[in-house]
Amino acid sequence: MRRGDNMTDPRFWIWLQEALGIGSHKVDRVLRQFGSPEPLYQMDQEALLDTGIFTPKEAANLRLVTLEHAQKQVELAKRYGCRILTPDQAEFPENLTNMDGIPCVLYVLGDLSKLADRPSLCLVGTRRATSYGERTARDLSRELAAAGCAVVSGLAVGIDSAAHEGALEVEGYTIGLLACGMNVNYPMASAQLKRRILDGGGALVTEFPFGFHSSRYAFYTRNRLLSGISSGVVVIQAPESSGALITARYALDQSRDVFAVPGEMGDESMKGCNRLIADGAVLVQNAESILAEYRSRFPGLKQPGRREKWSIPADHLEQKRPKRALPAAKTVETSMLQVAQEAPNPTTHQKPAQLEEIALTQTAKALYYTLEAAPLDCDQLVERTGLAVSEIMSALTELELNDLAEMLPGGRFRIKA
Repeated sequence: MRRGDNMTDPRFWIWLQEALGIGSHKVDRVLRQFGSPEPLYQMDQEALLDTGIFTPKEAANLRLVTLEHAQKQVELAKRYGCRILTPDQAEFPENLTNMDGIPCVLYVLGDLSKLADRPSLCLVGTRRATSYGERTARDLSRELAAAGCAVVSGLAVGIDSAAHEGALEVEGYTIGLLACGMNVNYPMASAQLKRRILDGGGALVTEFPFGFHSSRYAFYTRNRLLSGISSGVVVIQAPESSGALITARYALDQSRDVFAVPGEMGDESMKGCNRLIADGAVLVQNAESILAEYRSRFPGLKQPGRREKWSIPADHLEQKRPKRALPAAKTVETSMLQVAQEAPNPTTHQKPAQLEEIALTQTAKALYYTLEAAPLDCDQLVERTGLAVSEIMSALTELELNDLAEMLPGGRFRIKA
């Protein structure tokens, strides 16, 4: 089915999101196999299992969830003036169909159509930005937007806000991705910035339903869209523990370009950027360092003008390393092999038969055994398994739906006795 033909009622996509959870990798298979989720809504549990896509628990959940909540979301979208975009629509961003964990639905205020004819650069970094970091984000964003790029970021204080503001200074095109529902006032300090983005012809986008309040894992889930909707990710300022590095990791998994601004040796706020460069990210000296990667694909990009002569101060540059290819993203098979090697022996576990009976995915099984030793948070699971955050969150949702895992206070997960 071609996108744009016989578009599905958006309620069915919202229904699928509610039944499977946000970020589920099963959405990709539904889109490939059926083109839309509407046929699934008519199936009984046995037919759903026969598709080969769902576990018994997922199939049961699909039968339990009704269209009532989806109808309310459609009504709220009308009330707030939001468009609802789904993967079968021509207006749905092409980049978001070329990634794992395709979003079922996007709630959009503003204009997304300009994404089609220009590179989109996601500028990210720490909320605790220094004056150097904010100036760098603002200047780079201003120059990229003036050249014709779309500037994407997450509306947070620090680097995100500076990036949006830089684009707005030159009446450029900028998109803000939220980690909450469109009607939730978060980030608290961003109300004026959101209005300026819309007034400037940009857009606000979220996959979270109306009324959804942000959480730590909502940011992880949202970050896959920050990189997914973009041509490349530019990390401006990031310590080693920064969430911006998760966005860069997603970009790598999604075969997007990764750029990083270098920092002084010993500067804790720039250690994450320096590590990315050491691993092969494109070192950013000025806007042209980024634009050069896209000129052949987007010949309409403007040349740097007088305002684009900014470059990183010399005292912030280490000796430039030769550009190397980024390490190849781990495949699911490679990651699973690593998990299998590090996980406890499943034959000693008290529930191996039950795991086979409920037909869990291999990722969920591996995560189940990884959690056997002790409760772990998402970051620890990423480190131990090598899987992307979206894969881990999807597997954790699968375990929770099957009553095999639960979340503890503090965001850690454990298997249920």
